[in-house]
Amino acid sequence: MKTYSIQPEQLLKIFLGQADEIALADNGLLLLATKQHNQPNLPTEMAGGIIYLENHQPTLVALVHPFAVPEQTGIFDTDDQLIHREPINWFGPQALVIEKKLQDFSKAYDGPRTGNGQIPRAYIPDSIAEPAILSDHYWQAYASFVNDPDGQFQAQIKPLFND
Repeated sequence: MKTYSIQPEQLLKIFLGQADEIALADNGLLLLATKQHNQPNLPTEMAGGIIYLENHQPTLVALVHPFAVPEQTGIFDTDDQLIHREPINWFGPQALVIEKKLQDFSKAYDGPRTGNGQIPRAYIPDSIAEPAILSDHYWQAYASFVNDPDGQFQAQIKPLFND
């Protein structure tokens, strides 16, 4: 897939649905990655999402599961085999709904618990647990690309669900 590296702040704006222009003459599908940088709390050299670009205006098609994309100049190709679309935009409102469903279930749950107070996975409906597990996997992968010199970013990544 055609790939283009941009600043991480610009990528995050696109994830959040905030309009931003990309200075490319191309139109069509494009994988966006972040440029290499040293700014704290932002991902570097990471594949982020697939957009549809038309007249310099990006529309997010899907997040991709984060993977390493060494910065290159201009548009370059990335092996399609490396690209795995996320079923949910973990930066969008669907992610908040997933977290809320798990929280509501946990508050109402009055069944058995593990030794550390967790609800056993077998007692959590798949419709609640599976999206939470996907979210945990996404954020763990994302965090591995974040410049995090003091560990503060990683400390904020709290799994929604523990096996």
